[in-house]
Amino acid sequence: MSAVIALLRAVNVGGRTMKAAQLRTVAEGLGHEQVATYVNSGNVVLVPAGGQSASDVAAGLSHALAQEVGFDVPVVARTTAEWDRLVGVLPFPAQAREDPSHLAVVCWDDVPDVASVREFDASRYGDEVVVWHGRETYAYYPHGQGRSKLTIDVLSRAAGRVGTARNWNTVLALQRLAHERDG
Repeated sequence: MSAVIALLRAVNVGGRTMKAAQLRTVAEGLGHEQVATYVNSGNVVLVPAGGQSASDVAAGLSHALAQEVGFDVPVVARTTAEWDRLVGVLPFPAQAREDPSHLAVVCWDDVPDVASVREFDASRYGDEVVVWHGRETYAYYPHGQGRSKLTIDVLSRAAGRVGTARNWNTVLALQRLAHERDG
């Protein structure tokens, strides 16, 4: 059974607190195995219960976590193979080597609206560079994400989807955890 990487959107920001231990407990309570969290920002890698798909894992976790914490918790999930593909098609290899903390991947709950994506102009927000690719968006923030006007909310409006971003260091750490669970 392939591992699944599940990413929670907007936890541990704006009073929407969830501890990594809570996330592990909820995932294990759903029957998932080899559950591991990575940093306390809504990242979990697991082997799904009963042959569930990544989308089943996302829906189940979202529902169970909302019951646990009392607010909506959008979850986006990918299998190890899907994660390997998103790493493999990275359009910014130099930035990944030289400046990985300023490189982010946004994982969407489905394919963004093609017409909106074509019209999107990242230069309106600063020096950031954005590449849309299937259910992911790659964004390079040369001055860092914290001060950028190109926020996840801006990208979500352009995509017409729910998504969550992780920096390149986190992407690679989650990939390692998934491969450890794939045996």
